[in-house]
Amino acid sequence: MSRFWAGDDSGSSSAESDSGSESEQEKKVQTNRWAAVSDSDSSDEGERVVRSAKDKAWDGMKAVVSKISNARKINDWHEMQTQFDLLNKQVDKAKTHIQKEGLPRFYIRTLAELEDSLDVALKDKEAQKKMSKANGRALNRMKLQLRRHNKEFEAKITEYRANPDAEEESASSSSSEESSSSEDESSSDESSDEESVEEKPKKVQKNLEDMDSDDWASSSDESESSSSEDEDTGELKGRARWLKRTVTTTKRVKKERVIEKKKEKKVIEEVKKDKKGLVSSLRLDAIQTGADFDKKLTEVMAARGRKGTDPRDLKQALEVLAKAAQEKFGFHRELQCCMHLIASHFDSNRTIDDYMDVPTWRACHGQLTKACSILEAHPQATLGTVDDDELADLALAAMLAKKKKGAVEEEPEEEEEPKEVIDTEAPPDEAGCVKVVGNLLTYVTRLEDEYVKSLQHINPHTQEYVARLRDERPLEELAGSIQAYYDRSGSTETAATVALLRIEHMYYKHDSIAEAVRDAQAFRAAWGSRDDVHAASRKATAGVSTVEKSHPGSWLGAPTTPSTDSCDTAKSLKELCGYVYDHGDDRCRTRALLCHVAHHALHGRFHAARDLLLMSHLQEVAHDADIETQILYNRAMVLLGLCAFRSGLVHDAHSCLAEICSSRVKELLAQGVQSARWSDKSDEQEKAERRRQTPYHMHVNLDLLECCHLTSAMLLEVPAMVVEEARNKQLRGAPPRTRVTSRHFRKHMDIFSRQVFTGPPENTRDHILCAAKALALGDWRECARLVVELDVWDLIPGTGEAEKVKAMVREKIKAEALRTYLFARADAYDALSLERLCATFEMPERTAHGLVSKMMITKELRGAWDQPTKTIVLRRLEPSPVQALALAYADRCAALVDANERLLDARAGGKGYKDDRRDWDHENGGNKKNRWGGRGGRGGDYGGR
Repeated sequence: MSRFWAGDDSGSSSAESDSGSESEQEKKVQTNRWAAVSDSDSSDEGERVVRSAKDKAWDGMKAVVSKISNARKINDWHEMQTQFDLLNKQVDKAKTHIQKEGLPRFYIRTLAELEDSLDVALKDKEAQKKMSKANGRALNRMKLQLRRHNKEFEAKITEYRANPDAEEESASSSSSEESSSSEDESSSDESSDEESVEEKPKKVQKNLEDMDSDDWASSSDESESSSSEDEDTGELKGRARWLKRTVTTTKRVKKERVIEKKKEKKVIEEVKKDKKGLVSSLRLDAIQTGADFDKKLTEVMAARGRKGTDPRDLKQALEVLAKAAQEKFGFHRELQCCMHLIASHFDSNRTIDDYMDVPTWRACHGQLTKACSILEAHPQATLGTVDDDELADLALAAMLAKKKKGAVEEEPEEEEEPKEVIDTEAPPDEAGCVKVVGNLLTYVTRLEDEYVKSLQHINPHTQEYVARLRDERPLEELAGSIQAYYDRSGSTETAATVALLRIEHMYYKHDSIAEAVRDAQAFRAAWGSRDDVHAASRKATAGVSTVEKSHPGSWLGAPTTPSTDSCDTAKSLKELCGYVYDHGDDRCRTRALLCHVAHHALHGRFHAARDLLLMSHLQEVAHDADIETQILYNRAMVLLGLCAFRSGLVHDAHSCLAEICSSRVKELLAQGVQSARWSDKSDEQEKAERRRQTPYHMHVNLDLLECCHLTSAMLLEVPAMVVEEARNKQLRGAPPRTRVTSRHFRKHMDIFSRQVFTGPPENTRDHILCAAKALALGDWRECARLVVELDVWDLIPGTGEAEKVKAMVREKIKAEALRTYLFARADAYDALSLERLCATFEMPERTAHGLVSKMMITKELRGAWDQPTKTIVLRRLEPSPVQALALAYADRCAALVDANERLLDARAGGKGYKDDRRDWDHENGGNKKNRWGGRGGRGGDYGGR
């Protein structure tokens, strides 16, 4: 009998056990089902990501950045400007996170991409014309806003541009690390699973007939264990399987600060390695021959400009080599080291607007002076230029030698005592010619540019500016030495260029200022700074040596300098200008002539300056010259006008000053820049204009210039205005017949006369306009007081020149007041006494007689002299009504002819009959022709009365 049908006890027990196991399984399944649901809910709650405030801020910024990139693709600048403002607001809100974590890299990338897009859009002029108004306006706003905004992040933008793929590399490295770690984890898990599987004993399958109750029980246990194993796995069951899950992936991102620190450490290590290599390579004991020296110099210069090379270390190495060359290897190798050292000094400037600091400038000047002294000591030596191909070959040879030296390690040989070898022979390739890098002309020109740039950037109202001016005299002496070398070597055109540089640093100085500067430099060379001199010895006299009466510091008297021969600046400038006229090119000759004219005008030699300028016909071609030459031409014309005014030539002064002073004076003289608000220039044009600015100590005083111009215009215009007013009263109904000399003065006078309330004068213009009003009324004393009492006259250079100019202005005001009085009041008198006129206007009889006689000759005054009584007999010729109508008719016909000529010119494009009319006016005593050849520069209507 089988065990299946065995006793009842076993069957009942087995049935009970089976039913119990089934009920337990049903309970487990029910509990597991709801447990799965609860597990799914709990798993959902656990997988919800809690985002930090930093992540939210970063995500918001990224959303705006994506909008900016989309707008950039379609060239929508209006949308870009809007989103850019929104992005900056979000950056301001996230300041706390930015201070902790730093600026996100995608923000820097956005700024760099916006800069690139802006540059491309500004270059495409055709696309700008096709833009809508809103888009073009947004482009202009972005141009101003972005450049101001990006100044704070220039360093980070340049770092991004240098390595834009740094973020991707870091991300890829982190992902590779994650993948490697995940692979390691998975491999470890698999190995552990395999081990667990191997540890489980394999069970032998049995047939159904062979199984007993114990086997059935074991099978139930196995099913339970398998179900429990399934539950232990991450597989979801029931409703939880169909619920949506959020999968979050985490990346290990390296912080930017850590990356930046590592980069800085690498750069510092590279610099230290290069330093060690450069310093250790200068083993002077190993340099035995000239070839060894040349090889060592080439190795040192191959490190110039390389990344990680310290310029200070390079200069130190070159100085050591120069000293070694001076002691052992002759002047030609010393010259090569000096020229290399000069070139390395100019590497300190990173941008075109940076200027060389004063210690570096003086060191470079010292090396140039040393090179010139070497050439003076060896007159047979000349300098040649190393070609670019030769430089490239030398650098390549140095690099190959260095690589070979690093790859192949030679066995150390026994050290021998170094032998002194002196190589003073000339180079073997070309006797007498030393090939160097660069040339003296280029270096002295760049040195002068750095000097001017430093003066442009330094505040002129500080002691630093005054101390910087002391370097001008050494610069002139250096230029003189270089000119002598080129003249000696036969390069006359190059010598003329250097002579022009000397002229440009001499022409603007008055003799009194030049002598004071020369004495101060001589005192400083002998005794040092004046501040270092004891106060007791500054005004002391020698011979008093008692402690009771004087301080011991004053016993030797005040420090004095040896008397120096007075240098004739006019003579030396004439010689230099003559050299440039003979050997220079067209531009050099033009600039030398303008400097010569300005120097003549500065010292009161008006006629010499005027003749020199008129004979050159420079005014006809000045507008075709470069901008720097045009600025120099404007300065020469202004100084010529001031000279004419000081000489009492009012009409000539006004002709020279009229056109420049009637417009933007600061820009024409390069003494200021127009406000960016009203300027339509691009940024590059503004930067170029700032680079052309004249240093402060070379400025022409604008207040003095305006005073001279308005005073000369007042003396010419006020009598003409009185004549017009008197004529308009006589010929009522006739059109006004005006002959305007200065429209600029008329405009300011009309504005001044229309003011309801006029307060006391405050500036120079107000004083001149009030004086003109008093002169028109006949009050010449008030006019003279307002003009002469101006403080600006004290700015005229020269001892006693200010008082002479004031006396001249007073006399001119008296003369014009007399003419104005006769124009306005002649109709009210039958005769005028000469003595009465002289007493009224406080002038000598001879001067008054000459003025009245000239007015009679030019038919400005209708009258005659009665010599016995010294009176002026006036003839009043009032026109009859018919004559008045005839004159009015003639004036109207003339106005109609002028209108027809203008209409004909506008339609036909020609000049009509204007030329014939002008010639007729000239023959009949009308307006004179322009002696300056029209408006060919800035001369204006120049000519004598």
